[in-house]
Amino acid sequence: MPKAAPASARERDPDARKERIMKAAGEVFARTGYADSSVREISLRAQVNVASINYYFGSKEGLYREVLLAAHAHALEQQVMPELSQEPESALREWIHFCLRFVLTKRRAHPVLGRLMAHEMHQPTAALGDLVRLVIKPRFAELINLVKAVAGPSRTQTECEMAAHQIIAMCVHFDHSREVVGLLGFPAPQAEEDFTRLAESIANMAIYGLTQSRAKDPKAHPRKSSSSKTPPTL
Repeated sequence: MPKAAPASARERDPDARKERIMKAAGEVFARTGYADSSVREISLRAQVNVASINYYFGSKEGLYREVLLAAHAHALEQQVMPELSQEPESALREWIHFCLRFVLTKRRAHPVLGRLMAHEMHQPTAALGDLVRLVIKPRFAELINLVKAVAGPSRTQTECEMAAHQIIAMCVHFDHSREVVGLLGFPAPQAEEDFTRLAESIANMAIYGLTQSRAKDPKAHPRKSSSSKTPPTL
């Protein structure tokens, strides 16, 4: 087994130093959030001087941005994204399985990411825009394409985008409202069969809503109003 490099050698390794700073920053940001974290505390935890943080990341804001993006990239690397080339309904089911598993397991499997996002939702920072643009939006676009493939030409772009948001909302609900959901008698799934059952329930509802045929002629089923009722016979 190779011997560990001495501390002096590790200190001269810029990649190791940068990684050490990011690890320390992730722990501090996750505990207190961006606003209440200090560069000094991060530098002490990482055993570097403040100048090193400015050198690698430019500022506290730059460090936070990189930590937030890296935490998401690391978590997503461990999740298998569905193949968009497969049959659309099957791919949408796989996407929902992926989304539900990610939002429900990130707190346990990736505690730093879970706490970072809890702070970010409570007090959004400028880094959120980059996170949406670089990480979230590309995956949201994949979901919209799946929705369009399942729904067919009967749905407009806006309707498909709304449906995509609704699918994500159904998945996220079981994380953001997990305490309330648990008190209502439906705790967040833990076992594999519970994940599968919940994901399939969400998928069935989504696919059913997307594939229902709509009346071709809206005039075929006019909405009755109170003013059009036949007056009672005297």
